[in-house]
Amino acid sequence: MNRRTFLKLTAAGTAALVLGQWRYAFAQNGLRNLIVVSNAGDNGAGVGPSVSLIDPDALEVVATLPLSGSYSFPATRWDFERDLIWAGGPNESVFAWRLSTGEPAVELPTGSSQNYTELTPDGGYLIVAARFADRYLKIGADPEGDDFGRVVAEFDTYDGASPCDITLTSDGAYAYAPDRGGDTLTTVRLDSFERASVTPVESLDGAPVEPYMATVSPTGNVLFVENAIVEGGSAHGSESIFDLADPANPVEVARLSPEEGLGSGPITSEITLDGRYGLVICRNSSELSVVDTESYEVVKAVKFPEESNPLTGTFVFGTQGEHFFVPLPGRDAVAVVSVPEFELVGTLPVGARPMGAVHLQTTVPERETAGYPIGVALASGRTFPAACPDRCCGPV
Repeated sequence: MNRRTFLKLTAAGTAALVLGQWRYAFAQNGLRNLIVVSNAGDNGAGVGPSVSLIDPDALEVVATLPLSGSYSFPATRWDFERDLIWAGGPNESVFAWRLSTGEPAVELPTGSSQNYTELTPDGGYLIVAARFADRYLKIGADPEGDDFGRVVAEFDTYDGASPCDITLTSDGAYAYAPDRGGDTLTTVRLDSFERASVTPVESLDGAPVEPYMATVSPTGNVLFVENAIVEGGSAHGSESIFDLADPANPVEVARLSPEEGLGSGPITSEITLDGRYGLVICRNSSELSVVDTESYEVVKAVKFPEESNPLTGTFVFGTQGEHFFVPLPGRDAVAVVSVPEFELVGTLPVGARPMGAVHLQTTVPERETAGYPIGVALASGRTFPAACPDRCCGPV
């Protein structure tokens, strides 16, 4: 099974390939599933950035390797047979890191100090929301393509929108970005690369909502949007759920807050591969709120160790998604959550301050491991890198 065949199956909604088939395909191509965890390091302790490689089948850490930078919200979906990790980087740019060498392969300026990225389902392009430039970019992402590493299309949205995330439908037709500066949700039509619609995220009491992160279901039925502000001006946060019956014009059908059982400080989310449950990562309360996408209710809470301060998480896309992996920067570990039971299986010790995770179908790099022990004893009280000035980030 080659990459193109897999991507066609994924785009058609076929996420139920049995794990045995995947293991056979990997063996034939010398590839394997890996969860690649970005560790920001701890400058105070003289520990630099690194990546920890997790075998999602054996649930064990394979290695921790040096990396020239770190990422919090990488391009996570769809194109897995690759060595590159795409994410926002320093110096007002986006980067592609090469896992095999640990060095950047591409650096492109965006004019924004914060950039959010996602790959198109065919792996051909990277879509970027450049927050402080109020701009969207389309970049060649296929290393074998003639346009690799080049901006092939771009457009500006309205002034002050501050698009704060980007998420793509599995058919490659649309992208969605919450506009933190304007309390709106922008829908982008990807074929013509233009704005399809701008939907207000309505305030319920006149206070700002500040939508800032978003995740569209792999099945295309719903869109989850994390809001920094809950009604009354509280920074505990809320969750907006949009119906995508008309994908060009999302309609908000529910809003959840701590009063409805949502954890405090929702910062991002993922949705199970069958589209049934949204998994909202709540930083302030160090928990995972499980939301039923049919009833729009919080049906379970998965508690992490105190002061874990999770930021993001990932599935092994393309399989049944039996586990959900959540980096815990406050604990130098990655939590493993079983799906669909939604139970905390345990934690895996990784490098210092794990911030982001991405699933790759790739080979294990033949590089020396980082020269420091992993899994230091339950670190706590870490602070977020200075490059992220927003209060949504807070201590990690």
